[in-house]
Amino acid sequence: SNVQRIQTTSKGKSAIKGGTRNFKSCGGVTGKALGRINCLVFIEDQLLRHRLSIILSALKLPRSTYYHWKRYQPSQHERVDNQLKEKIKLIWENNYRAYGYPRITMVLRKSGICVGSKRILRLMREMEIHSLMNRRFKKPGTHVDHSQRPNLIKHQPNARIWRADITYLELRPGTWVYLSSIYEPKVHQVLAFKIGRQMEATLVVETINQALEYHQKPQYFHSDMGSQYTSNEVETLLERHQISHSYSKQGYPYDNGPIEAFHSLLKREFAFQTTFSNFEDLVIRTSNYISWFNSDRIRTSV
Repeated sequence: SNVQRIQTTSKGKSAIKGGTRNFKSCGGVTGKALGRINCLVFIEDQLLRHRLSIILSALKLPRSTYYHWKRYQPSQHERVDNQLKEKIKLIWENNYRAYGYPRITMVLRKSGICVGSKRILRLMREMEIHSLMNRRFKKPGTHVDHSQRPNLIKHQPNARIWRADITYLELRPGTWVYLSSIYEPKVHQVLAFKIGRQMEATLVVETINQALEYHQKPQYFHSDMGSQYTSNEVETLLERHQISHSYSKQGYPYDNGPIEAFHSLLKREFAFQTTFSNFEDLVIRTSNYISWFNSDRIRTSV
């Protein structure tokens, strides 16, 4: 009947007015502020409940702009950018999210994609991704039981040297385990590592034995003056294999810079951004990182 049609029309107008009010109460965001892609997604969702004219009015978006956006086709440059973004994100995620734009540019160029580093930086900023190496590792103090022993490698730049150190890894808040590593700068490799719940001389002995099992012995073994490294067990093992023990000066960690740098990278690229479920999980994940560091990580210095 006519009465029913009038009632229906009145309800429709009320709904439209209510819809407009709802749009206007949403922070006053305009279509152009949302951007083309977000705005089109929003409009498609709202078309299930509102007329297009109401949505455009609420977003202060001209109808011509809406249809232009609907018909929009990306340029060749934008299509290449989108392809590059996929490759950039894959490289970033597959390398512990540690690579910034310089290393990602290097990886792309190695794969035959010649692109400028500034373009990679711009695309990474658009994706809001960056290298997660944003914290410096501060080495804890070392307990020393002996007076200073000699630094034998100070004037031996061509000698074959194994550098050793122990660092802390946080298993869970307040619970620490200890990573003992041996690094050889000439080959840029971690030759051996062991992880233990206690920072004892046996941890260092096991690490040295592991390195000797798979690698030719060095002329020098360089470490700090920590009690684990000055222990009788370690000194006896090195003497038995005729390896000279060289020591960093107390309070000068840069004397053992290469392995200090490796442990710093391990912390910043891996440990700080990883949650471990248990001790075994920490051992497996650390082993995977060191394998990646030895074989795949792009090097600039360490």
